[in-house]
Amino acid sequence: MIKSLRDAFGEKLVSEGEKIQNILAISCDLRNTCKLGSFFKKFPNRSFEIGIAEANAIGIAAGLSFLGFRPFVASFGSFITGKNIEIRATISYNLAPVVIVGTHGGLIGADGATQAALQDIAVMRSIPDIEIFQPCSPIDVEKVLEYVVRSNKPTYLRIGRNEIKEFFDHDHKFKIGLGNIIKNGSKNLIISSGPMVRNCIDAIRHFDNNQGDYGLLNLTSLKPLNENFLINTILPYDKVVVVEDHLIEGGIGSIVSEVITKHGINKTVYRHGLDNEFIESDTPEKLAKKYKLDSFGIFEYLNGLP
Repeated sequence: MIKSLRDAFGEKLVSEGEKIQNILAISCDLRNTCKLGSFFKKFPNRSFEIGIAEANAIGIAAGLSFLGFRPFVASFGSFITGKNIEIRATISYNLAPVVIVGTHGGLIGADGATQAALQDIAVMRSIPDIEIFQPCSPIDVEKVLEYVVRSNKPTYLRIGRNEIKEFFDHDHKFKIGLGNIIKNGSKNLIISSGPMVRNCIDAIRHFDNNQGDYGLLNLTSLKPLNENFLINTILPYDKVVVVEDHLIEGGIGSIVSEVITKHGINKTVYRHGLDNEFIESDTPEKLAKKYKLDSFGIFEYLNGLP
């Protein structure tokens, strides 16, 4: 099965909306792009179009959440997380049970350089009391949503637009704070999240020559993250390599580095992601190749490590 992560999100939100009556959808003039369109059609009385006014949408979502609703407010990740003060003052400070959905993270395609969310994880993890999840496959999206719709925690959900070939089966489970060990290895551990996990799987499959050197850990739950789980997973390996479609400052590599430093673990973390710059506009496949985040580029990076 190949499906875009945002399509999986839109479909699952509708199916959960049929079971849970307090779920609301709030759009910032991007209902179809962010895949809220089906929810709007199915539940028009639980759907709100705010227009190009993300700050207002956040305030409305917070207010509705105080009335017992679970609002999902969606926009491009670059736009919605740019409303840092509104998120901090209305959602975080008040522990408002709002789900902020940021689509178009990382290598988004031809929508434009300013539309690509490249620093959204760094922004959101700096705000207190907000959980952060980035699912890596269509089934992972479904499992994460099953948790999120029933939670009352402020949440940031980073949903890629990438089309992903499924690698989990339906028995896959999402466990908050923990990751999924996709593959065990003997020497080097790759840690990734979101759409890049699929590229890491392909890099290992195509270029590891069946040596079994590389393990792969998926982190869907970025905040909270069980530090003991992460440390125990890392310890048997010689090298730790983080691959992400986010700036290397403040992203997943920073999360891993902070945990290792905090616990005094003697491991070097190699971070392979995006530099502190705007990316170009192109198809996700061409962008992945340009920024060496496709399977071959990841392999080349791994091969060049000391």
